[in-house]
Amino acid sequence: MRAARDDRQLGAAGDRQLGGEITAKCDRLGLQNAILNLVFNARDAMPDGGSISIDAAMAGHGRTALVEVRVADQGIGMTQETMARAFDPFFTTKCPGLGGIGLPMVKHFAEQHDGSVEINSALGSGTTVILRLPAALQ
Repeated sequence: MRAARDDRQLGAAGDRQLGGEITAKCDRLGLQNAILNLVFNARDAMPDGGSISIDAAMAGHGRTALVEVRVADQGIGMTQETMARAFDPFFTTKCPGLGGIGLPMVKHFAEQHDGSVEINSALGSGTTVILRLPAALQ
């Protein structure tokens, strides 16, 4: 999929790691909003365009099984200081008044459902955000 935003070209790719259904124990609308927030952040981190990948996979087995959703971009990346504050409400690296609630919302959603969220990033190397939620036992 390719979409244009301003003069940038953005690509998005999704890849299912397993052949079967991957189901997380969570609110469907909340998961949709969390993923959208992560995709919007990834898009904003790529002022010259680039690719965003969204991957879902199972981690662990039985009652401790988790669904891991990874949203990765080829953007500008984050410093250690930015990563340390990324989940603080109203902290933003964008223009004042233009953000600061997306990542805290994602963290709140994850914790509400006994999950977690983690950021892996390096300045100039892009960012991967991993959202972990309990898997629904089939």
